[in-house]
Amino acid sequence: MLLRVVLFGGKGGVGKSTLACATALKLAKEGKTLLISIDPAHSLSGILQTQIGKHLSQIKENLFAIELLAEDLVENYANKVLSALGEMLPSLKSGLEEYAKHLKHSPTALETAVLDRLADYFNEDFLFVVIDSAPTGQMLRLFQTLKTVRGWFSFLEKLAKEREKVETFMGREDRVLKLMKMRREKVERLANILMEKGIIFAVANEDPLSIDEAVELERQLLGFKVYRVMNKYKSEGRDFLKVKHLEKPYGIEKLSLLNIEDLLRVIEV
Repeated sequence: MLLRVVLFGGKGGVGKSTLACATALKLAKEGKTLLISIDPAHSLSGILQTQIGKHLSQIKENLFAIELLAEDLVENYANKVLSALGEMLPSLKSGLEEYAKHLKHSPTALETAVLDRLADYFNEDFLFVVIDSAPTGQMLRLFQTLKTVRGWFSFLEKLAKEREKVETFMGREDRVLKLMKMRREKVERLANILMEKGIIFAVANEDPLSIDEAVELERQLLGFKVYRVMNKYKSEGRDFLKVKHLEKPYGIEKLSLLNIEDLLRVIEV
């Protein structure tokens, strides 16, 4: 059963990916753990110093990792939607194919595809899922997309209910409502998991811009469990979880030396 989803966000270059890798290594000692990069500029392979790609790979005992590729995610998601609708509405095949082309290039296509893939991983047999997110703006767009998609599928389900009445009256079976209900429930489960089991670490260094972004991330994601983290901290005064500087924390052995006890206490391991 999934216990925790841990997300790392913040300004680019503050060490999100390094902390995500170190956290995943620690959590793997407690149980089966998945480390996912959803940042288009992947860096897990370089930090762990082991090859990680678009297919799930085992890094060590209880630790698996993957770097999700944006193009593949959007392509697969669009094809999944097209296939599901095509089975139910074969007479609209040509129109649905045109719709799929537009879907791939819609403004939130990547975020929607990422959310769909995360929902699938949350249903697998991992105790912990650690997510290395893109910088602040993209992370906020991901959560905004989640809110939008929840509302959108609720609206489509209402439309599908009206359609079902007509199809039933005409003596025809209508499976669109079932599909819309399944999609809405999947999104609802994802949102509930992130609310109940998710922890978001807003990472900063001791520079004003990264601190401002961490504070903004916390402000924007009201309702979620957000904690500010000062990576490579020097002073004691700030209200942040703190991680001491470690020179060149690359490779599994060196990462295991990184002191992330403040983070683990929040995760409650």
